[in-house]
Amino acid sequence: MLDVLRRGASTWISKLLLAVLIVSFGIWGIADVFRGFGSNVAFRVGSTEIGVGQFDQIYARELHQLSQRLKRPLGKDEAMKLGVARQIIDKVVTEATISEVAHDLKLGISDQEIATDITQDPSFKGASGAFDRARFVDLLRSNGWNEDYYVIKRREDLLRGQVLDGLSGGMIAPKAMLEAIDQFRNEQRSVRMVSLSAATLGEIAEPAEADLTAFFEARKAAFRAPETRSFEALLLDTESMARASDVTDDDARAEFTRQKTRFTTPEKRRVDQLTFDDAAAATAAAEKIAGGASFSDVAAERGTKLADLDLGLLAKANYLDPKVGDAAFALGKVGDVSPVVQGRFRTAILRLTEIAPGTEKRYEDVAAEIKLELAKRRAETEILARHDQIEDALAGGGKLREIATRFGMTPILVDKMTKEGALASGAKFSATPDPAKLIAAVYESDVGVENETLDLGGKGFVWYAVTAVDPAHDRSLAEVRDRVVAAWRTEEVRKRLGEIAGRIAERVKKGEDIAAVAKEVGFEAETTAEFKRDDRPEKLSPAAVAAAFEGPEGHVASVAGNDDGRIVLQVASVTTPAYFGETEEARGVAERTAMSMQNSMLESWLARVQKDVGVYTHQSNVARVIGRSKD
Repeated sequence: MLDVLRRGASTWISKLLLAVLIVSFGIWGIADVFRGFGSNVAFRVGSTEIGVGQFDQIYARELHQLSQRLKRPLGKDEAMKLGVARQIIDKVVTEATISEVAHDLKLGISDQEIATDITQDPSFKGASGAFDRARFVDLLRSNGWNEDYYVIKRREDLLRGQVLDGLSGGMIAPKAMLEAIDQFRNEQRSVRMVSLSAATLGEIAEPAEADLTAFFEARKAAFRAPETRSFEALLLDTESMARASDVTDDDARAEFTRQKTRFTTPEKRRVDQLTFDDAAAATAAAEKIAGGASFSDVAAERGTKLADLDLGLLAKANYLDPKVGDAAFALGKVGDVSPVVQGRFRTAILRLTEIAPGTEKRYEDVAAEIKLELAKRRAETEILARHDQIEDALAGGGKLREIATRFGMTPILVDKMTKEGALASGAKFSATPDPAKLIAAVYESDVGVENETLDLGGKGFVWYAVTAVDPAHDRSLAEVRDRVVAAWRTEEVRKRLGEIAGRIAERVKKGEDIAAVAKEVGFEAETTAEFKRDDRPEKLSPAAVAAAFEGPEGHVASVAGNDDGRIVLQVASVTTPAYFGETEEARGVAERTAMSMQNSMLESWLARVQKDVGVYTHQSNVARVIGRSKD
């Protein structure tokens, strides 16, 4: 064999193929080695490289921002499962692509423009409406950025914005397209219709035995019994171990005292706050009110709407300015107006408009709740010890039911559960905190198999054993006769209604009046009010609404109705709306359509640019950053 390979390798054809192979590796495979792409690079887009460290920082920052928005930690594993990792990667590569184009076009932006852009950003403005450097620094810190990084990022964003604005900025949707969209959305139609239902057919006789048998044999798989499994389980969690009766009143009262604030609702007050630029203006307004002018009149003189003055119903501790809170709670009754308040931010006058008294629950009202909480807390400290005791008992040959009796626990006994968790009673299995996990485990096990303990992730533990497996099997007609008869009757009704509806539709299509045809066969026709495509008229099924817009006036269709019925319809009128592009709705459609067109064009452009400049990914480096194994 080796001799054959040597002789083959010495021919000029094999040498030519080898040369081609070497060139191809130089272009596609070994380029990363010779060009330095690999060890410390995650992505390369054209001449732009994104290092592993840089990508790691970007990825961590994006996850941190998402966690803040979700108000809970978002780990790398969950980010992978939710597709967040893919989105971040796409964002990084897309931004690098546009930056590469901006670099090739030699676009630039001055430091002064960047400074102006940042200082005019509403996110960084303080109470006075001007740029607030302290707020700027705090926001950067909360997002994990420093000032230098943010300025660099802002510059890149502005440069990318120049590219995107140059490509699609100012693009608007053509008027003809908007008119077509408006007609599609707002065109109205009415139909003449005949509604056929099972009730109109009268009583349907029982099928002949031969017909029922033939029907059943043709659909035998639909009545097949699914595999079921019987099992027993033992659940150990704080709910099952907690014994509220063991908690004394003394312990519960002590806990009540410790958590007194939890059972107390503080008084809340709503005030209108009229603010002033200086103390002199506030004093003048206060003197007017003291002289008999109303708070509302003073607010109106200043051109302020009362709705804009409402600070909301707040507890004293929730007022942003403690001095305003103190003044609000110093007022005696609703309608009282405060003297001038020199607040932390601005000078103000307050008017009390609502008082919501505080509440305080008695111990007797929450005693049962507190005792159960204390019992669960104590159970948390005992659960691991009990877990070890049960494991030791199982290792010694104990059975779940015996162990349950020994420790005063109640075993879970399940008879004939399907893979979907359906029980013989028709209910869904829900006896454990994570029923899906136990159901899946039961169907991965078998009778007589020793199973690993299921850890419910901080919610407890479950031990289980499969006691019986009933394989899926065909049922006899006698076992499911009632179901088969019901299915036969449903299909018979559908068939008969379809035949009647088909005959009516054919005659109407040939020019006969739908009302006359319907009356002749024992039905009544009716005409609906006008409706749009997105409407859901009470007597029309979704299929009927769709059919009404499939043809011009006079169009006839026979479609499925509501509740297994049938509808024959004829389009009675078509009202085409006039297009008014100045309405708020039309402007919204125009903006969304233009945005869709811009996005579509940018996606096509981006794909073309990436194909031209080349996008390379170091899979193992990226996998290491996002927390996925190389495989």
